[in-house]
Amino acid sequence: MKKIQPVAKGSMGLGAAISRLSPDSPEPLYRQLAEVLRVRIDAGEFPAGHRLESEPEMMARFSVSRVTVRQAISLLEKHGKVMARRGKGTFVVGPVVQHDLNALQGFYDALRDKGIEPQTRLLEFSPAGGALDERPPHAANLPVRLKRLYAIDDQPFALVTGYLPKAAGSLGEQRAERLTVYQILEHYMGMRIGRAEVTIRCQKPPKDVARVLGMKSSEQALVMERCSYSQADEACEYMRIFIVPERFEFRLRVTGALEIARSVHLVPTADPAQ
Repeated sequence: MKKIQPVAKGSMGLGAAISRLSPDSPEPLYRQLAEVLRVRIDAGEFPAGHRLESEPEMMARFSVSRVTVRQAISLLEKHGKVMARRGKGTFVVGPVVQHDLNALQGFYDALRDKGIEPQTRLLEFSPAGGALDERPPHAANLPVRLKRLYAIDDQPFALVTGYLPKAAGSLGEQRAERLTVYQILEHYMGMRIGRAEVTIRCQKPPKDVARVLGMKSSEQALVMERCSYSQADEACEYMRIFIVPERFEFRLRVTGALEIARSVHLVPTADPAQ
């Protein structure tokens, strides 16, 4: 698994030969600025993961107000071109990643199937850390807890917390850093996955999660929870993933009509403080 490398400092300059904005144009200045940036993003001059100039730098370069710059960035965010991260700047967004829910595969493998080699960093590997955590299924005995950060183009986009059986505790941190959860279960423990149950929702991430992912406290994250069962139908893995939504979407194929209204079930709302 490819490890996350430190993000290089500095910004992606706009160049000397950039288009000028016209105050006399019927098009608002913020839309003109957004269009200038969009053209350069689409042309590949600003590749995915690079940081745009700061608000003061854009204000000086284009002779516009802070409000104009923020409106332009907001418009680009709305169209999925950039991603503003508190305290870090505004970054160009790469292509949206699709996760196919029809296939029984791990999160890392789902990314690789799309031709993406995510960068990862193991944040925690605790043989007993999950014993006191109330979030895994109560009937499951999954005391081993690991936390892993995923990034694309050096930008964090997913934080994974996984729970595994006691036998996985002897794996050790070095091997846990190299292996995916399903590799641990199948290759290290000799288990075979029979089925998995997946739920997806939107939720404000806890403060520590938002900080790691560079999200604002007011933003919603995609939350994917998965419980995998062995061929003996015993829970052998539970995973909770907080995902930055701008770069990710789930895909599901069904046969026949999908009657959404009949399939809706009310569930207790997750405590946003958890």
